[in-house]
Amino acid sequence: MHLCELDLGPDPWPRLAEGSVTGQLSWDRGPALPVSVRIRGAHSRKFPKRSLQVTLRGARLPDEPPAGHAVRRIHLNADFVDPTLLRSALCYTLFPALGVDAPRWRHVHLIVSGEPAGLYVALESVDEDFCRRRGWTPGPIFYAVNRNANLGLISPFTRTLKEPLEKGYFALGGADPGPIREMLMAINLSPAEDVPEVAARWFDLERYIHWVIGAVFVGNRDGFMHNYALYLEPNQRRFRIIPWDYDATWGIDIHGRPARLDRVPVTGWNKLSHRLFTHPHGRERFRRAFRTALGGPLAPDTVLPLIDRLSQQLERWLERDPYLAQADFPAEVERLRRWAVDRRELLLRELDAL
Repeated sequence: MHLCELDLGPDPWPRLAEGSVTGQLSWDRGPALPVSVRIRGAHSRKFPKRSLQVTLRGARLPDEPPAGHAVRRIHLNADFVDPTLLRSALCYTLFPALGVDAPRWRHVHLIVSGEPAGLYVALESVDEDFCRRRGWTPGPIFYAVNRNANLGLISPFTRTLKEPLEKGYFALGGADPGPIREMLMAINLSPAEDVPEVAARWFDLERYIHWVIGAVFVGNRDGFMHNYALYLEPNQRRFRIIPWDYDATWGIDIHGRPARLDRVPVTGWNKLSHRLFTHPHGRERFRRAFRTALGGPLAPDTVLPLIDRLSQQLERWLERDPYLAQADFPAEVERLRRWAVDRRELLLRELDAL
């Protein structure tokens, strides 16, 4: 467990509710570094335990590997709806096992202005540092911030043509949204028989398919129309898709209420997936990749030991968080284990019928 201490001066939370607050960050009792902190999230800011975005002003926070690497921004996610604080951690661990790049995470004990704030999931930001750590040439990054990012031309809110087409995306650093518009036009207006070829032109298709597989398996209902980022490779000009915001998964919704095992269908939902998996070749490629994943990275003999390992690491720290301490942690962990087994069996049946 890492220790994150934020010194934001006296009575920081009312000031954070009004905007950014400057102060200092100390990680694992290291040197104090100047930071700017704000509350992050839309739905989650209504909860008593709030998530924070921390941006370093000047000196960066050392974070290896790779050797010598440092980060400028971290996200401290409260994941208040998750009584285990394991759902995001599990998802961001499983995605790389599927070949999908995902934010690195760490459990942290957060102290704000001398007062314990509880246990959090610290995430690296999807930005230039994210690219550099993976050896990528930094390129345009677009955050999918609402359901207009459905990879279609029609807004799910208005049922009319999106105007502009890049609606639903936030361009990091003011990046040119032109490639988003070009991609949307290509994948939506191409003839049905050309969809796999066009999709492969605009996406790292292997990663895209496994991103769908991961989001479907963990039951992220919002994960197909937003809750992702797009990184545009500058040389090949293809998008890589990166998952984001995975606390309302593994059998709970965004309010922490139980969610039905079948609430997310085997193909997920967005316009690209619909067109790609309707095509016989695309559907067979998806079905084959999903079955392989369910027999490997998503199989019970892989996932259950992961759940056990992470839960054992966290359990001895639960008394540091007043919200987690109120839950029946062993029972909640058992819910995760049951989900992993039951969800896999359901998906295998749905793949047979696809």
